[in-house]
Amino acid sequence: MGDALTFSFHKKQFILRILLILIPIVALSAYPVSAQPRETVPTPAQTNPSSGLWEHYFLFSIVRALAFDQDTLWVGTSNGLLQYNLSTGAQQVYTVKEGLLSNIIHALEIAPNGEVWVGTIGGGLSLLRDGQWLNYTPYGAGSTVSYWSDWQTYSKGKGLGDLWVYGIHFDPKGTMWVATWKGVSVFDGDTFHTYTTKDGLVDKWVYTITQDKKGNFWFGTEAGVSRFNGKTWASWDNKDGVGADIAMSTPPVAQGLPFMPKHHEGDHKPLSYNPNYIVSSAIDSKDHLWVGTLGAGLSRFDGKKWISYSTQDGLAGNMVHALKFDASGILWIGTDGGVSRFDGKTFSNLTKKDGIGAVFSIEIDRQGHKWFGSFGVVSQYRGK
Repeated sequence: MGDALTFSFHKKQFILRILLILIPIVALSAYPVSAQPRETVPTPAQTNPSSGLWEHYFLFSIVRALAFDQDTLWVGTSNGLLQYNLSTGAQQVYTVKEGLLSNIIHALEIAPNGEVWVGTIGGGLSLLRDGQWLNYTPYGAGSTVSYWSDWQTYSKGKGLGDLWVYGIHFDPKGTMWVATWKGVSVFDGDTFHTYTTKDGLVDKWVYTITQDKKGNFWFGTEAGVSRFNGKTWASWDNKDGVGADIAMSTPPVAQGLPFMPKHHEGDHKPLSYNPNYIVSSAIDSKDHLWVGTLGAGLSRFDGKKWISYSTQDGLAGNMVHALKFDASGILWIGTDGGVSRFDGKTFSNLTKKDGIGAVFSIEIDRQGHKWFGSFGVVSQYRGK
């Protein structure tokens, strides 16, 4: 068993996360993380007796990020980071005790050189190098165990855009781009340059980054999609076709709350199922952009027009948290209603009857098996 994960953020921060992500987050007590199936939970055969294609691993924490490095699975949770070797079963847990600045992990990416980068909520960006965590913030960078000896202080505008990090992307040159709540930060190996609305971003709250074969960067924000070709910017929102045309309403979790985040005040970005609220993205083999919205389904852009899909078209859910293409070009879609598989024509869904609920992250291993992160569970699916 791994070390116990600690529930380290206090009540007000917990309530704020409910508001901003628009889904309830279960309050977690100090449970040990283990990547071994529990006997008290149905086995894959019991969960899905007709196929035996599933394996479920229970972590007692919401799983928002997954990443593979060969046979090592990295699992980012709301209560720390788990490193799990699929071949040996060896496990290691990382929390603030080991050097992270926050236990709430929202992004994971393996760099071209094999280093592990972690985007956290409230703790900035963290790098695991030679067994030690180095942390990057808007104000400085270094290790928490040596603040005074080697902590680098950033001058204004040279640090990470914000402490809230939602996405990490490495371009073909190995340069890292980071989605934050105050724009897109580009790391030169020492300092950061951050693009904001002053440069051309449609909104500074950025959740996802992807890049097409032409080299264009695509940024998903709370107010639509922005494209940056290295020189010029262009943006699209629901008026241009982003998001399915479905009834928008305030979700139950946001009703009757005593306060509202400042950036959700007024009519610009209402606290509702927002077609402009982009939280996931992917590029297909035809170089088309796909984006997932927080309540308005799935949209595709071919460079000229948008087409959108919702539950009315067969999608499992309209809140699309994760997108991943497999080697065959099949799009796997993580939604609030389960996982959808889209072959370009029709949707087929994996839902509660298959033992899978809301899905927030998707990864594919070297064998082509799909891995889904959800509420307290990492599920492996061996189907096609």
